[in-house]
Amino acid sequence: MKTRAKQRANRKLKLAMLDRRDICGVKDPTPHEAVKELIEESRRNKERRAS
Repeated sequence: MKTRAKQRANRKLKLAMLDRRDICGVKDPTPHEAVKELIEESRRNKERRAS
């Protein structure tokens, strides 16, 4: 069984690997996140038009 310290170290490593920003500091979403954002944006626009 892993020690708690080793689990924490592994978690920090994974979070660092999943950094959402590229080398230049620009936010770079994954394709799944990008599609999700587009869908949410279209829903918000529909709500604004209905109001």
